[in-house]
Amino acid sequence: MRFLRRWWAQPCNYMRMGKYFQARGVLTAYRIGVGFNCIFFGLAGLTAFLTAVPPSSVVSRTVLVSAVISSFVVGALWVRGPWPSERISTLFVIYADIGTTMALLSYGSIQMSFPVCVLLAATGLYVQVFHSPKLLMAHLLWSAVTVAGMFLLILASPTLDHGLAWSHLIMLLPVMFTTPVFLQSILLNLRVDADDAMLDPLTGLHNRRGLDEALPRFLRGRSEVSVLVIDVDRFKSINDRFGHEGGDLALTLIARRLLVDEVLVARTGGEEFAVVTTVSAEQAISVAEWMRTRLHSPQDSCPLTVSVGVAHSASGEGDGVCTVTNLLRQADWAMYEAKRLGGNQVVVADPVAAYPPVRAGRTGD
Repeated sequence: MRFLRRWWAQPCNYMRMGKYFQARGVLTAYRIGVGFNCIFFGLAGLTAFLTAVPPSSVVSRTVLVSAVISSFVVGALWVRGPWPSERISTLFVIYADIGTTMALLSYGSIQMSFPVCVLLAATGLYVQVFHSPKLLMAHLLWSAVTVAGMFLLILASPTLDHGLAWSHLIMLLPVMFTTPVFLQSILLNLRVDADDAMLDPLTGLHNRRGLDEALPRFLRGRSEVSVLVIDVDRFKSINDRFGHEGGDLALTLIARRLLVDEVLVARTGGEEFAVVTTVSAEQAISVAEWMRTRLHSPQDSCPLTVSVGVAHSASGEGDGVCTVTNLLRQADWAMYEAKRLGGNQVVVADPVAAYPPVRAGRTGD
């Protein structure tokens, strides 16, 4: 029961999963794969008319033909793309579950169609990867109703092989019900661990790896990119005065104050932070000055000051990771120049002169 409670409570973000696979260049392949599976299911339904016991009634033939045609149409929509929204994806799961059950009940021999209930496990696999435990549970409940209903129909018929039905039921139980829960639990745990590997455990910000991971989406369609490197002045004195716990509190305070709209923030070192934004060079200097003053508060038990280096590129398209990596080096150079000049100020890197920094400003507060 403890395992089931943990599985039920595990988080799942459909849109984030889509972006995760898209960033790795495999989402299109998954989309096309789902589409062809729908088409193959349609072809399988079509071959039911070629068997020894095809659908016999008008209703069953109509249902099966409708299922075949809709499978081809839905499959074509998947292949054409784009990847569906969470709402459309949920409707697809409902369509697949109901359609599979109706097609199985429409076949001429329920004894022969009963083991084909395993096709519901294919829909379950899609739900395991992309959707939450809640939707998987709804799918499993529908599958259970389908399996139980068909099994009871077989037992109610004295002419059918009851022993074979029991054999098929025992085969279906682990494949359709037990395994999906365990597999989704494993996937969700791996997903959480993968997300944690992208974050700084103290501040909750991106670490350098997480920054590189987030950059392609953040910079998509942007023509300019600016990078700020922010380092706390005389951080060792904070640790000496308040201990490492006090230093950790100072870093978490900085992280909270840096989290504003339309910027990407990461902790890239001990007391060093990187801020990526898609603004012009002049705006980047204004943002840097605003952040420098925002991070300093006389009401803090130990008021902080920071040194800020700024670098800018007019071309944020292409390989955003390489662009930002180069800008980080330039901004880091400028930040150290700000420290050399006494700290608590903003210095702008000059990429034309191999990073010699240009002093942008300083206040006496």
